Amino acid sequence: MKTLKTNGVARLAMSALMAAALTACGGGGSSSDGSSAAASTDSPSPSFTTVTGVAAVGAPLGGGTVELKCASGASTSATADASGVWTASVKSTDYPCVARVTAVQDAHYSKLSSGAAKAGSTTITLHSVVAGPGTTNITPLTDLIVGILSAQDPATWYAGAASGILSGAITPSALSSALDKLKLALATLPGKPTLPDGFNPLTSPFSAQKGDAGDDLLESFRAALDAAGLTQAQAAGHAAAGEALTQSTYALTIFTTPNMTSAFGFRGAISTNLDNQTVLAIPDPNRGTYLSQMTLAAATNMIAFGPSSPFTAGISPLGTMFGQVCTAGPGSFSDVQHSQYVYISDDLVEVTDVNELKGITFDDYEDCQLTGALAIDSQGNGIFTENGKGPDEPDANLLAAFTAEGREEVDNGITSVTRAKAYKFTLGGLTTYVYLGVSNKKGDTSLVFNGDPTYVTMGVSRKQQLPS
Repeated sequence: MKTLKTNGVARLAMSALMAAALTACGGGGSSSDGSSAAASTDSPSPSFTTVTGVAAVGAPLGGGTVELKCASGASTSATADASGVWTASVKSTDYPCVARVTAVQDAHYSKLSSGAAKAGSTTITLHSVVAGPGTTNITPLTDLIVGILSAQDPATWYAGAASGILSGAITPSALSSALDKLKLALATLPGKPTLPDGFNPLTSPFSAQKGDAGDDLLESFRAALDAAGLTQAQAAGHAAAGEALTQSTYALTIFTTPNMTSAFGFRGAISTNLDNQTVLAIPDPNRGTYLSQMTLAAATNMIAFGPSSPFTAGISPLGTMFGQVCTAGPGSFSDVQHSQYVYISDDLVEVTDVNELKGITFDDYEDCQLTGALAIDSQGNGIFTENGKGPDEPDANLLAAFTAEGREEVDNGITSVTRAKAYKFTLGGLTTYVYLGVSNKKGDTSLVFNGDPTYVTMGVSRKQQLPS
């Protein structure tokens, strides 16, 4: 009896608990019209996912505030660490989202924003889009992508972002198209920066440190904006409108001492900008940006050197295709300046067979002035004639300078190495040849002009002297 009574109480208690549970869940209740409603089952709660990426402009935007506004109406925020890395949790039902980072950076990056937060610094605001969990970067390039996606100013689009707007704009096909349009926009910037193979600025992981391909691209982009005379907002606006970022642009190789080194491993650029200024930009390895901008006032002159420019003169006998710039200090032909760099456009073709140079006479330029003529006879001998003087003795070993090893010379007990390259282009059926040469003391690895026998020279073929 005792056992049976205990079991009965237990069954009654269980029934009461089940009824309470059903009532709490809405099961077994009645609808508003009093009819019986069938038991329902709730949908699973949406899971939280992780979004992470890098906020950077070439340098990490450490301490930057990252904000996300999502199609669901949800929003969240995060803070970028010292490496620019930020991480946020977003529900799986919240996507897609638009992102914004706001950070204070060194004034060196002032071209990226027009608003100064305080002396020596600037406030940077950039945007991106978050299609789903995983990697989402926020950089000047993703800011351009937002402009392209929205066809308007990224800041304006972020401010008005709503569910329908985000869901309709951030689609796989739209993102793919925006990436293609970004590539076209980059190709109109000075130096024509390109995305590394397989690199997507939005979703490819990278580190905001020198030597990383993604970071190097941001440095190149920032330098290109400086050369183009554009702020980030202006660039995003032109990209949003489907407009080129310059009128025309040329990628350059810049040669200097020692040993024909391409200047600091960087590429230079010349562009005719939207303000009608034609600008030559040369990179500075210490800041990772352009050291100077120079306007080509005429075919043979350069003016309007940048405020931080070390250059004192320039000469460009072929305009945007070929020229030379000088810094202060005595050279071989000038008491006040010496040639420091020679630039040459990628539009010219390198001469691989130096025998093509035989029979050609070149106007020779050094220290940003026309110094004389260099004739290469049919035997490959070089004969230099300085302005106002007679010809020098023939140089039977001249073409050795056009080899990878270069040509060694000993003068007053100093051994120097001279290296040269030749290029050509054809216009209107006429081929023009150019050469450039760099000489420095053997074993010298300095990028600084060290006086004789260090020099940088160039030449342009005289049209009447070209072989038929």
